[in-house]
Amino acid sequence: MILADEMGLGKTMQTIAFLAALMNMHGVYGPFLLLVPLSTLPTWLREFRQWAPQINVIEYIGDVTSRSTVSSLFLSKMMCGLVSAFCL
Repeated sequence: MILADEMGLGKTMQTIAFLAALMNMHGVYGPFLLLVPLSTLPTWLREFRQWAPQINVIEYIGDVTSRSTVSSLFLSKMMCGLVSAFCL
């Protein structure tokens, strides 16, 4: 668990580097679930695409039907990481 409490501490990059290291150096391919504030969700997805494009990440947000589709992809291990959001 990584506590994302204050902005600007590099948690996004540390998390991405940690997950990439788990996959590349230790053969641990997930599944991983990241819960991030809704306001930062686009940033997290962009940073994964930029710094770790080899990690298949999907956004888990939307109505019941779309979440169900995403869940089936995630559980079939087509995705390594699932990023969802919360509102305070």
